[in-house]
Amino acid sequence: MQNLPTPVLGEITALTITTTDLEQSLAFYQMLGFSELFRSNWPFPWIQISDGVLLIMLRKDEKPYMALTYYVKDINKVTAGLEQKGIQFEMKPGKTDPVKRYLMRSPDGLAISLVNVTEGFRQPPGPGMLQMDHKDYFNPEKYVNKTSGLYGELAHPVADLEKSLAFWKLLGFTALSTFTSPYPWAIISDGLSVVGLHQTDEFNYPAITFFAADMQAKIASLRKAGLKNIKEKDAANAVIITPEQQHIFLYSLGDNNGQAKPEIKTNMLETKRLWLIEVTPDVYHQLFTTRSEEEIMEFMGLNTSEEFRIEKEKYTGGMTTYRTSFKRFFLKVKDTGKVIGSTGFHNWYAMHMRAELGYALNDEASKNKGYMKEAVAAVIKYGFEQMGLNRIEAFVGPGNIPSILLVKGYGFTEEGRLREHFFKEGELEDAICFALLKSEYNL
Repeated sequence: MQNLPTPVLGEITALTITTTDLEQSLAFYQMLGFSELFRSNWPFPWIQISDGVLLIMLRKDEKPYMALTYYVKDINKVTAGLEQKGIQFEMKPGKTDPVKRYLMRSPDGLAISLVNVTEGFRQPPGPGMLQMDHKDYFNPEKYVNKTSGLYGELAHPVADLEKSLAFWKLLGFTALSTFTSPYPWAIISDGLSVVGLHQTDEFNYPAITFFAADMQAKIASLRKAGLKNIKEKDAANAVIITPEQQHIFLYSLGDNNGQAKPEIKTNMLETKRLWLIEVTPDVYHQLFTTRSEEEIMEFMGLNTSEEFRIEKEKYTGGMTTYRTSFKRFFLKVKDTGKVIGSTGFHNWYAMHMRAELGYALNDEASKNKGYMKEAVAAVIKYGFEQMGLNRIEAFVGPGNIPSILLVKGYGFTEEGRLREHFFKEGELEDAICFALLKSEYNL
């Protein structure tokens, strides 16, 4: 489950899709697990449908169109606030229009509309993917929509991810996760809508996206039920072209055989700006035996194949013995979802209640922002209070002034100098030994 922002644009969100034949479109979406909620001929013929998580407004019109729509109580206040931020509306309502409707577009052309009609409309109760426990992703019995699976995102292709993120931020969206593989992309939300921004040329249209651990079986069932225009990428992933010439992605949460990958269970510490994701020898084993190189690099925040090779050598070389072990925490920024480095303990002698503190930032843009200071404070507290440590050691190169200042800032005492303690970049280097005892800990 995610910590989600408070919506800015409105109280209810839906996808507006135009159709030349309302009944044909209704029948199609009913095959996908949707049900009719309301219908009316005012101010134009429309039918509102939902699968319990996603709300869709089917509107009769000759022109193919999809928009991310918000129903807003105080539309004048919301639109005025957006215009103060520099947002320009492509369309505004006239003074005599019975329904106030504003239309804007993202930098890549996605229509976003604000409408003042809310009476009788309700946000579906869900839960959606962002409100669910991750372990329930792999339990189809927990899905609200048993036919198509979990509604995940409105996938939106973009030309420039950073430019697009800046625009959506003005609308109250926050990046929940950002990725660099297989291309730059991000999952964003304002607490109501979920949009996937994909900097790719693999598709050039917005797409409604569903995920399921048993997607292979769901695709087979949809085909057996007579659903047309299913284009399978493989047995467990497909694209559906709707009667309105829109697109729906059906993606498996498991591997290419449609089998769910085992959940990697980790402990997490929380600070003001970070999630600290705990990695133990068991987690390393799960990662390197059940995940691809790309997935491991994303999980650990690795930037190069060389960094991946080093981590893999640690795993294959044996990461724990009968005497020592480790606990490592990856630093994940809450606002972006990006993993920027790690901290934790190695050379952990549980029987002697001592361990060595280590830390590293591998994201240049995140340096000098206090992230590591914030993370180390949480890890030291965890070491003394949860791991039963009495002594935490840190070995720092004499020339590493930032690290010396960091450990001294937490009350570590300099105990001496170890000659030629490190072999670093082809050179032997001394280390200054610092230590903090539990009796001295007062954070």
